[in-house]
Amino acid sequence: MRDLTKEHQAVPGRRPHAFARWILCAAGITAATGAPVHAADLAVTPAQRARAGVTAQQGIPATDLATDAPSQYVVRGGDTLWGISGRFLRQPWRWPELWGMNQQQIRNPHLIYPGQVLYLIQRDGRAWLSTAPDAGGTVRLTPAVRSEGGPGGAIASISAKDIEPFLIRPLVVDQGTLETSARIVALPESRVYLAMGDSAYVRGIAPPDAVVGSDWQAFKPVRPVKDPVSGRVLGYEAEYQGNVRVSRPPEGFDAVTTVKVTQAHQEMAAGTLLLPQPAREPVRYVPRAPDVAIDGRIAAVYGGVQFGGAKQVVVLNIGTAAGLEPGHVLALSRAGQVVPDRTDGNRAVLLPDERYGLAFVFRVFPGVAYALVTDASNAIEVGDRVTSPR
Repeated sequence: MRDLTKEHQAVPGRRPHAFARWILCAAGITAATGAPVHAADLAVTPAQRARAGVTAQQGIPATDLATDAPSQYVVRGGDTLWGISGRFLRQPWRWPELWGMNQQQIRNPHLIYPGQVLYLIQRDGRAWLSTAPDAGGTVRLTPAVRSEGGPGGAIASISAKDIEPFLIRPLVVDQGTLETSARIVALPESRVYLAMGDSAYVRGIAPPDAVVGSDWQAFKPVRPVKDPVSGRVLGYEAEYQGNVRVSRPPEGFDAVTTVKVTQAHQEMAAGTLLLPQPAREPVRYVPRAPDVAIDGRIAAVYGGVQFGGAKQVVVLNIGTAAGLEPGHVLALSRAGQVVPDRTDGNRAVLLPDERYGLAFVFRVFPGVAYALVTDASNAIEVGDRVTSPR
């Protein structure tokens, strides 16, 4: 890896981050077009709608319900789609089927609000979900009153607090991004580090990004993230240091921009890299199993540790190129060990893979993705497998 404290040679007229192959830094921004990758979060895919349409007609087998599924449930503030689905179904990622139990009344699974009452109706070995109680043994699919509120009041897919820091901060950046990011080149008055309210001088911010008042995130790369299968470097884990705001546009022959520190999470200095502050977008995608077969590995446990557990974020070595989408739920498993069969002359025997948990994908890029481990009965380890759940 090159010396990142070396002065960056800006190229006039070129956006400093335009040539990154994939930039894992801006939640909701694609590398190729800059368009929001989560623009369709509030939509329901044709496959989900088709699956829901089937269950809307047939219901689901009562045997697929959780053993303690409630007959009714009042949605509360702080609930998540994942949590509610887990109350009714043995497999929480099957939320589209739960929603499809009554597609007429619950038309959009993203618009479930606190105060709504969900009724579970069972008959002849089948089950439906309704927003109206069972009336005389007949399931009536009629409009129902629900709590009012815009999409901002709808419950989230998973707990926002578990992934909040990972939605808008730089996580992993590739080599191209390191070489083209804007960077702090000098501090005033011979200072060594920056603190809250201090000014600094930056190169690499070019129009149309060099707008007074625009916000930028400061970060430094700390360690490579490698594909556990091929050994290829997927990118470099980025350590968030704080935020700066443009206070004076580029000036002079070297196009030096003046910025002011608005947040200081760590000490910033000459050589600190900058990327545009992305917009914060709500997490409103539906927990669901992938529509295609997924087979990947955990490339890193975020934070640079080898092992992890539930509620930790992991980096996967697959992304949109493999068919991953935000909201996909994946099974976690560890490769079976080779052990001696002491009943057969210590012959080597390969044990089956051991499944031990689930992970919820919340940010996806062409070659990598980020997932929150929702539950795990074993320690998570780099190299563990992620596959479509069954």
